[in-house]
Amino acid sequence: METLTIEIKNPKAKRLLDDLVDLGLIAVRETKPSWNERWSTLSKSLPDVTEISEEDIFEEISKSRTEHRNL
Repeated sequence: METLTIEIKNPKAKRLLDDLVDLGLIAVRETKPSWNERWSTLSKSLPDVTEISEEDIFEEISKSRTEHRNL
C-alpha cells in the first residue's frame, strides 16, 4: 500500500477520485493539519503588537472569562 498527498486543482479530478472510491480501488482519508500549520494560522490571526504587558494579558483573560460566564 502507498500513501500519497494529492492537491485537487479541478472539480473533475475530485469526481474521478470519488469514482475510484466507489469502485473500492482507493480510500480517501482527510488529514488534520500539523501543529506547525495550526500555529502558523493562529499566529497570522493575532495582532502585530510588539509590546504587551502582563497586566494587559490578565485584563483580556478577565474580560474573556466574564463574557464566557454571561453566555
